[in-house]
Amino acid sequence: MKAWLMLALGATLFVPGFAQAATPLLGVGMAKYDDNFQTLLRNGVQQQAGVMNANIFMENGKDSVDLQMRQFRNLVNSKVDAIIIAMVDGKSAAQMMQLASDAKIPLVFVNRNPNPEKWPAQTAFVGSNELESGTLQMEELARRAGYKGNVVILVGDPANASSLMRTEDVEKVVAKYPDMKVVQKKVGNWERSQAATIVIDWVKQGVDFSIIAANNDEMAIGAIMGLEKAGKQAKDYWVGGIDGTPDGLKLMAEGKMAVSVFQDAAGQAAGAVDTALRLVRGEVLESAVVWVPFKLITPENRQTFE
Repeated sequence: MKAWLMLALGATLFVPGFAQAATPLLGVGMAKYDDNFQTLLRNGVQQQAGVMNANIFMENGKDSVDLQMRQFRNLVNSKVDAIIIAMVDGKSAAQMMQLASDAKIPLVFVNRNPNPEKWPAQTAFVGSNELESGTLQMEELARRAGYKGNVVILVGDPANASSLMRTEDVEKVVAKYPDMKVVQKKVGNWERSQAATIVIDWVKQGVDFSIIAANNDEMAIGAIMGLEKAGKQAKDYWVGGIDGTPDGLKLMAEGKMAVSVFQDAAGQAAGAVDTALRLVRGEVLESAVVWVPFKLITPENRQTFE
């Protein structure tokens, strides 16, 4: 399969004069396919590329840093017109920027911000400001809980900048209120199955908590599953996620999830494709960073996001 893909790339990319062809080819590297938000992002890239009359060649990083770097090098060596990348790990960013810059290929990071000290030419980021997400989530959870109660945090990935910022935002909000405190914090790697296991263990250990702040909807869903498997009523807890995924909104409609924060996957995807094509055309960007705002989701406005 891999050999066929490389042959397909070769047949497509090494046509003389391809760089000047009417239809640009975007190389797209996703962190992984088996993730609800990444799936929304991937579908959004495909849809926007179709709207903008661009071809795409997409790779699945399978949550492997080494695999994604090999895929990235293949895209660079194949001389695609631009690359859009949702990183597995931010530590890869510097090498990616150097490879793309040396090859003079426009590079757009999407969803996960590399935060370089200086943005290289023809490089950009499209995503949401993580200073907003955890703050919106925890402030609403605190309000609904009457500004009191013990909080547990489900952390996505400690190596991921977004996860770190969301967790820090939650902790800063909790620290503002004297009758609230964080009593447990554990890594769930963005996955509902791991989150369910963690919450079951907390219940078994007798951890006293009433508020669950998860770095994403998948772990919030897992937390709800864990509570129910441990014999608890999810409606007796305040559970919050981030992303506003369809599965999360379904649980909110059932009264089990109190809060989510909409991360606009379609907006990020469309922005990444548009930005990449602008760079291909040689346009100068107003800013290397394109923000797509987060929005608070509650049971009262849930239907707006369905």
